[in-house]
Amino acid sequence: MAVLEVATDLHCPWSYVCVLRLRRARDALGLDVVLRHRYWPLELVNEHVTAPYLLLAEIAVLAPLEPTAFALRETDEWPTTFLPAFELVKAAEFQSLRAAEALDAALRRAYFVEHRNLSLRTTLFAIAATVPGLDQAALREAYDSGRTRRVVLEEYEALNRRGIDGIPTVYLPDGQRVLNPGLTVRWVQGLPHVLAEDPTIYERLLRAAAPPG
Repeated sequence: MAVLEVATDLHCPWSYVCVLRLRRARDALGLDVVLRHRYWPLELVNEHVTAPYLLLAEIAVLAPLEPTAFALRETDEWPTTFLPAFELVKAAEFQSLRAAEALDAALRRAYFVEHRNLSLRTTLFAIAATVPGLDQAALREAYDSGRTRRVVLEEYEALNRRGIDGIPTVYLPDGQRVLNPGLTVRWVQGLPHVLAEDPTIYERLLRAAAPPG
């Protein structure tokens, strides 16, 4: 099994699309590659959770590119922090990278399609309960131990030392890093515009991580 490292935030729409497309390409190609999520919490970078108006502007641009990945938001409830969600994925990572990847995907869909509040413990464990093969008792033990908060913070600092210009960033085994792969974006008067797409890049990234043969 090969590992492809991706720096993201759970409530970043660009990260969501990147992860979605990497998983889809991986599965279509039948490659034995798992995504290792290294979280770069925007609430630590910016000292606040991303404003709803900005998220909605980004989603409006990305929804036509991935029509089934987003849904109309019909609630005014917004998470106040995503750190607990990051910690829960790191708790799943103690079981396996594949378990963590599956939980990450479930949390993203719950946020962008079902509009669940990922800052609530009850919501997080309800979502986790839908992930096949995830040991729920072990997940709760790891999460409640408190040690996953340290993991999240240490990985955040490690990304800053490693070098990161934004998210999503894919880190290749040869040291290259690719920011927001597949999309060329320009911001005009505070609004994002997708100028070009390269749908072939996801296969190239995955094959660069996969072992030869």
